[in-house]
Amino acid sequence: MTAQRPARIYLDHAATTPPDPAVVEAMLPYLTTRWHNPSSIYVEAQEARRAIDDARATVALHLGARAEEIVFTSGGSEADNLALRGVLGATRQRGRHLVISAVEHHAILDPAEQLERDGLAEVTRVAPGPDGRVDPTAVEAAVRDDTVLVSVMHANNEVGAVNDIAAISRLVHAKNPRTAVHTDAVQSAAHLGVSVDRLGVDLMTVTAHKLYGPRGAGALYLRGGTPLAGQILGGGQERRLRAGTEDTAAIVGFARAIAIAAERREADLSHDRHLQARLIEELPRRVPLLAITGPRDLDHRLPGNVSCCAGFVEGESILLALDLAGIAASSGSACTTGSVEPSHVLVAMGVPDDLARGSLRFTLGRQNTDADVDRLLEVLPGAIARLRALSPIPVTEPPASWLPWLAS
Repeated sequence: MTAQRPARIYLDHAATTPPDPAVVEAMLPYLTTRWHNPSSIYVEAQEARRAIDDARATVALHLGARAEEIVFTSGGSEADNLALRGVLGATRQRGRHLVISAVEHHAILDPAEQLERDGLAEVTRVAPGPDGRVDPTAVEAAVRDDTVLVSVMHANNEVGAVNDIAAISRLVHAKNPRTAVHTDAVQSAAHLGVSVDRLGVDLMTVTAHKLYGPRGAGALYLRGGTPLAGQILGGGQERRLRAGTEDTAAIVGFARAIAIAAERREADLSHDRHLQARLIEELPRRVPLLAITGPRDLDHRLPGNVSCCAGFVEGESILLALDLAGIAASSGSACTTGSVEPSHVLVAMGVPDDLARGSLRFTLGRQNTDADVDRLLEVLPGAIARLRALSPIPVTEPPASWLPWLAS
């Protein structure tokens, strides 16, 4: 009789989350019978339009915004691009200076770099501290008279570092009231809540698939009066800021997901914090030469995020071994998995390159259990030991540059 394989364990919720069944249920009518174009005038189309209007009101409610301040997009990357390019496009007569952190998602870093190459922007990149958090006073110091936009993420997708966006907004606006502040809140919206007034931002990015909603729906919050030039043109949708026929089903799913996330926030936070604390405590005990990266103070760390680096082994090799054992995880950012270069986040934090190449990220979610944590703690030490034994690079005493990270 063939032994039954254990159920696979998913530990990559920062990459994407499984859609909540209630979200799928809410979407189904708009994939089957209510599929009409919401820009048309007949009855069926206007039913789709009302569904989008209701969804916009729901998303706005949970962000502490007004419905007219929500611009629906295809996801977080598009919203980030719209924020950077849109503000620059609308304020080019006043300046072209951008301030971003060095640990942003590539949806901020890459368009900023391209704008810089094309001569359309001058970009200042603010380095984080060793825990991945960005000092608000360092952001303030980078702001100039010609700074049109500051963009600092609320919570880092790789190491879970939570930034004090309220302090950043306050300092930036005090130094230059004409400078807009944007935050990418893709990772934080589900767990932390993201009231735009509490954070003090002018623009904010959120997306559905990080909070148990569908891929294909995101939003850019745009505070009233903030200048923004549309980047996708060709129709009147989204107040001419984002042309294209709306995906009604995905938008409806987004609204249902953000409402469920608000209802479950305390329970989800407690659950994910419990599993997270177990891993952060146990991993360095079980695996020699393993460093936890990111804030050790859980109040400054995204719930459910456990990032670490294992010395004398490549992170990608560990992931393959875990995958064969039925465990799905990631190495650094899921959006850049496959690169042989160390994570730009870890490098900016000062992690040595040779240690950073052994980076791992475990991100926990609603379906995970203590048994899942037990299974990872059972499998991971042996997988790393076998890979180190096979490596042509001998395991020796750690280099001096590693010691601060291994001791943290």
